[in-house]
Amino acid sequence: MTWPFRLAVLTDEVSQDIEAVIRFCRDYKLEAVELRSVDDQPLYKLPDERIDALATRLREVGLTVCGLSSPVFKCELDDEAQIEEHLGILQRYAELARRFGCRYVRGFSFWAHGPFDEALPRIAERLQGIVGLMEAAGLVYALEFDPAVYATNGAKVRRLLDAVASPHLRALYDPGNDLWDPDGEVPYPDGYEHLRGQICHIHLKDAVRTADGVQSVAIGEGEVDYRALLLRLLADGYDGYLVVETHYRLRSQLTEEQLKRPSGSAFSEGGEEASRECMDSLLRLMESIRPAAEKRRS
Repeated sequence: MTWPFRLAVLTDEVSQDIEAVIRFCRDYKLEAVELRSVDDQPLYKLPDERIDALATRLREVGLTVCGLSSPVFKCELDDEAQIEEHLGILQRYAELARRFGCRYVRGFSFWAHGPFDEALPRIAERLQGIVGLMEAAGLVYALEFDPAVYATNGAKVRRLLDAVASPHLRALYDPGNDLWDPDGEVPYPDGYEHLRGQICHIHLKDAVRTADGVQSVAIGEGEVDYRALLLRLLADGYDGYLVVETHYRLRSQLTEEQLKRPSGSAFSEGGEEASRECMDSLLRLMESIRPAAEKRRS
């Protein structure tokens, strides 16, 4: 049986060195990558010459760029200077998406200060303001929930999507992020059901909640019911990407700041071995559900 969805990896979860990422992808027969930081720099800060060299190299080895993980709107909602800066960053990502032949630019919903319900109209207005840019560029702003921003879960992202009501604003579903959600949304099925029909892209990570806080673990070893989720994605005909965003290290713990603003060599240190563990675990999980998946499709 051929899975309808495709696997990819966020490059800086493996290494800041694109050649190390290419070797990783060859080992796991991956066809795509998602870009966030390379050469110790956020992607948007790299010069055009380096961007062109990266795009050429990835094409040479047959790797598609399935998404660009931007930091857009991880900023203050009511700070006009920061908003203007992030709009400029988004314009840069629109250009980068053209160079890499990519459709999805991941973004957020502003640092959280106070109740989501009170901020929702202002967030929706800001998001409505980028629709024209996304439409002109033929792109989709993939809105991700995150515990540090206003939309901390799938339910809140869905309310923003409904408020803006544009095909150029859709959901990035990351069930692992729900384990940090202060509202306690269940990753699957609850988070998925809130976003069903609006999901354009998926990130994979896992964790467990303990008395000492949330601890990242390999995919399939935490609290996300990935077995049920994969079967549901198959049943619902999801044919996009599942991108491994490890956010887990075997010999250290990522800091809160690294989780909020992942980038650079300090973040990537130890990432390759952890990403290999996550990929191995994910592939074992997929193989374990293959009989059930084949039965469902027959």
